[in-house]
Amino acid sequence: MDELDFKKAIILFGAFCIFAPVAGFLIRKRPYFQRFVFLAMCYLSISGFFHAQEWGLTIHSLLYRGTARGFHFYWAEVAAVVLIFAQMFGSWRRFRFMPPGFWLYLLYIGLSFISIIYAEKPLYSWFAAVKALKMGVIFIAAYNFFRTEGDLRFAIFSLGVVSLWELVAVLNQKYVQHIYQVWGTFEHQNSLCMFAILVGMLFLAAAMGPKQPLSNFYLFTFIATAAIVQSTLSRAGLAVFAFGTMVVVFLSLLDQVTKRRLTVLAGLGCVALAGLYMTMDTIVQRFNDYGNQESANTREMLNISANMMLSEYPLGAGWNNFAHLINQPYHYGDHIDRWQMINGNPVDPDYKKGVVESLWWLLLSETGYQGFLSFVLFIGVFLWWNVRNMLYFRRRTLGAISIGLLVGTSMNYLQSILERVLTQPRNAIVWLILLAATARIMVWRKQEIKLRRRYWRIRRAQMMRKRFPALPEHVMAA
Repeated sequence: MDELDFKKAIILFGAFCIFAPVAGFLIRKRPYFQRFVFLAMCYLSISGFFHAQEWGLTIHSLLYRGTARGFHFYWAEVAAVVLIFAQMFGSWRRFRFMPPGFWLYLLYIGLSFISIIYAEKPLYSWFAAVKALKMGVIFIAAYNFFRTEGDLRFAIFSLGVVSLWELVAVLNQKYVQHIYQVWGTFEHQNSLCMFAILVGMLFLAAAMGPKQPLSNFYLFTFIATAAIVQSTLSRAGLAVFAFGTMVVVFLSLLDQVTKRRLTVLAGLGCVALAGLYMTMDTIVQRFNDYGNQESANTREMLNISANMMLSEYPLGAGWNNFAHLINQPYHYGDHIDRWQMINGNPVDPDYKKGVVESLWWLLLSETGYQGFLSFVLFIGVFLWWNVRNMLYFRRRTLGAISIGLLVGTSMNYLQSILERVLTQPRNAIVWLILLAATARIMVWRKQEIKLRRRYWRIRRAQMMRKRFPALPEHVMAA
């Protein structure tokens, strides 16, 4: 470890091992301060004010095009650890180190890490594994923070505040700096777009749910996310956002047709027409951009490379090793060079090729079949929980929120066919917060079912006692 890394390690030790426990102890019985820390965690996740910035410190930083370029520690994780200590000190018996579904996340990490056996650069796999493990503190902190439905509503409000700030950054880039495709504080416009889709579906579902004090705020934040998606001019994002909106509307009306839902639908229709009228020329121009076919060809070439790695390494070519293997002296990028030469383009052997864009192909190539299937199992269980929660809490706020969680995450998984942004920390942090919300709602559902069953057993015993007072007690309780 060099001198600079040693200094970073001292700062990180102080932040995680001294500041976080002390701050957690001080706010252990102050729920409003805990809410402020949760809001800070959500805001720190976007890592920037008006442009993307690295809010954190990296140990052993490398100039590498992979999904992890060192042992990076994010300031949002410090806020998460503060929350964890606050919840531990405040109510030890209620705290859960292993929230429901978290073991599936650890299983995914463990099975993916098996690919280190074949990794040309094992250190790069350690980068990815440590990054994924550290992200787990976000899930643990968020799950234990959601003690009541009010906490869950505050979480949606916090994400709304973050989205509105992101809109400010987007408008600044679009109208002040005159950037064609804006990226806000994210790594890329597609990353920003998928963030807006993920939280936007949640805002819309909550806005169309039963009336509550923040219903109009949720509606406004949904419109803000629509403006963000339009400003990114992501072709796939525009289509996925529109499709997700229709699915949320359909499921909401299927849940219950109410005057509010019809009013919101009519209002959104008017806003959408006005927005399309003002931006249609730009959208049409984006879909006809010269580089669209070139981009599609590059994606296909990288998918072929991923397939080649999977064929040779069924257990994975090494987590976070794709960006290393795609370049010389390895053969996985040779067909890309040949394709460039056929098209009359010069080939620079020292140029560093990118990482496959598809999340699914990236998982298959780097972590093998076992890592890919464990990830599918992980997200599949949470999607199923959302469906169960949505059906059980019909015509209630938790049911509306579950609709948003189901559609928002599903749309991200759909767009992950083309984008790998769920491997990027900004998107991953928000995604894990929403998965924690799903797990908590699932627990509330099971607790309510258990209470209802206990209530009806007591009622049945009381009725039996009135009708047959001579029956033994154990017969009545049966």
